[in-house]
Amino acid sequence: MGILGITNRTENWKTVQHFHGLSDAGKVCLVEKLGEPVRTPAAEIKVELFWKGVRDYAAAADKPTPEKMAEIYNRHFSDLRQKVQDFQATNPPKKFAPLKDHNYCVSSEENRNDLSQNLQNTEIDIVLETPKRLFIGEAKHESGFGGEGRLVLVHQLIRQYVTATILLDLIGENKQVIPFIVADAGKLASVNNTAQVKFMLAQEDWLREANILSWDNIAAIKG
Repeated sequence: MGILGITNRTENWKTVQHFHGLSDAGKVCLVEKLGEPVRTPAAEIKVELFWKGVRDYAAAADKPTPEKMAEIYNRHFSDLRQKVQDFQATNPPKKFAPLKDHNYCVSSEENRNDLSQNLQNTEIDIVLETPKRLFIGEAKHESGFGGEGRLVLVHQLIRQYVTATILLDLIGENKQVIPFIVADAGKLASVNNTAQVKFMLAQEDWLREANILSWDNIAAIKG
């Protein structure tokens, strides 16, 4: 039991319990489970929790302008709004709410500024880095996947993938972004059936169904 005999039910606490102090063997096992094709030495695997990579990069380097971030966004994701709309049309009843005019659009100065803020404020629960890959993990326990309509990058899982991709481009790193999800074992079917997850699975080389794990899977890896 936690403080005052109350169990801490937050995802952050569950994430710390399962990922803080992950052993060398655990790191190697986890990246292999997530699709690392070659055996990577533990010394070459970095792990961070509650990572705001764009914010910290901007603080340590010349802060990239909103125009620069929008340029990179358009290079990688110019058709993202259309992809989301196509998904809405072809995947009833599990579909996104209708997009607002500014969602996934960076044509105006206001939207470019908002995109920059979205990127800097995006937090990723678990990040593992190997020489050729960046694994980005979303921890779920009792809450759902966020969808803030006021944001340019409205959907949480998509926002995380976009953020990691843009950051890698900014710093000139050619690494593959590999998303994963950790959720309660009894809720995996429900997780797989959410619109955001279905969309991510439908995109080539984004999310793999094998990378939707349970907390029990992580506990077994940690040993």
